[in-house]
Amino acid sequence: MVVGKQNRLKAWHGEDWHTPRGRLIRDIVYAVDTGLITTVAFLAGVSALVDTNDSIVLAGLAQVSAGAIAIFFGAYISTKAQKDFFENQVRRETEEIEMMPERESQEIREIFEDYGFSAEEQETAVRVITSDKKLWLKFMVQEEIGISPEAIDDPLKIGSTAMLSFLVGAFPAILPFFVLATPEIALMVSAVAILTFLFVLGMWKSRLTKVPKLLSGAETLAIGGISCGLGFLFGRIVHLLIG
Repeated sequence: MVVGKQNRLKAWHGEDWHTPRGRLIRDIVYAVDTGLITTVAFLAGVSALVDTNDSIVLAGLAQVSAGAIAIFFGAYISTKAQKDFFENQVRRETEEIEMMPERESQEIREIFEDYGFSAEEQETAVRVITSDKKLWLKFMVQEEIGISPEAIDDPLKIGSTAMLSFLVGAFPAILPFFVLATPEIALMVSAVAILTFLFVLGMWKSRLTKVPKLLSGAETLAIGGISCGLGFLFGRIVHLLIG
């Protein structure tokens, strides 16, 4: 049923962004930005304390690995909690249909009454919907408690997406330290790489948000640049406090 709904959305509107996959943009952008900010802040502090790139890279890899693991389990646990809640609501609705069919039928009437249907049309709707238990459950779940089947995300998928997005965000920040010998130069190149990456990310995001590419790129660059700049600043403040 979920696949059928996605196909109808694409057929009606002709765009992938109308399907539930568009919801992933939130998780991806959040995790990418987290990877950028935390890595920048860490490198800003470490590069001021350590003279060699080898030490910076090792420390950076440890930080990125820990961050990726943390964001995976954070996304997994939060998504699983939501999934458990949704599935509990569906089970409760199933029991109510079995044990209190008259009350559930009356709720169908009230729903269609709110939509402006006449009493006769309400009875027709009740007769059609209650003739099929699967249709009845699907209708009540969607209309009464506002849960669509495609809203129940897979915790493993969301956790993996968040972890990979975090690593993608951390990559442009830490890569220059692998190829450049001087920490100061590597940090400057890292800043340029991050700003470029943010602009490209914003342009990619426009495929789903339908905001003009340049505007989306500039917006993501500005917001991400500010957040990364604050991360860099906090990293330097930590260095001053403990240096």
